[in-house]
Amino acid sequence: MENTENKPSTARKIYIAAALFLILVVLPGVSWIYLRDGLNWRKDAVAELGSYGQIRPAYIIWQDHTKEDLLKSKVVVVHNFGEDPDLTDANRKILDTGERLYKQFSQNPDFRLAMISRGGTAEFRSYAQTLPSADYATWVWTGGLGSWRTILDNGFEAYCLKENISPYKEYYALADTAGAIRRYYDATDDRQIERMVQHIAILLPVK
Repeated sequence: MENTENKPSTARKIYIAAALFLILVVLPGVSWIYLRDGLNWRKDAVAELGSYGQIRPAYIIWQDHTKEDLLKSKVVVVHNFGEDPDLTDANRKILDTGERLYKQFSQNPDFRLAMISRGGTAEFRSYAQTLPSADYATWVWTGGLGSWRTILDNGFEAYCLKENISPYKEYYALADTAGAIRRYYDATDDRQIERMVQHIAILLPVK
């Protein structure tokens, strides 16, 4: 009588077998699939990065007369607003995107936003200067329009030829910590901006 009572029921045996199957077969299988898909995603994302020239330095001279390149060894998102930019819808979106990028990556000291411009309307400058993150070091505003335009446009032309696409009016360039421009993105396309965010995460040094 005691032996019968101590024997596990059929339902319990099924439950134990199912639990073991889940632990030993299903979960490792699912983990492997996620790992495989993650590796494939990263491989595909890295394959989208190329080399389209080198960005130039953005120097600041401190009070002790030392000079520092604010973009050296940084992952940099670059946009050229040009001369006397106005607060167009596109420029407003680009500034707002910069604010979102700041919120996402500001904790990483290796990330910078390089905004190229000279002058600008009062409306444009006011909007840029009143962004919540405007005073933080992540933002690097710099001039040198002529050399920046040459560097960025030459790289963008090479990128468009390689990808067989028509140029977009407003674009971002993404540079790695060695200063190499790795890819360009349509600055008004949310899907491309999302892809840029993923590429930034890949390029940022792991510490």
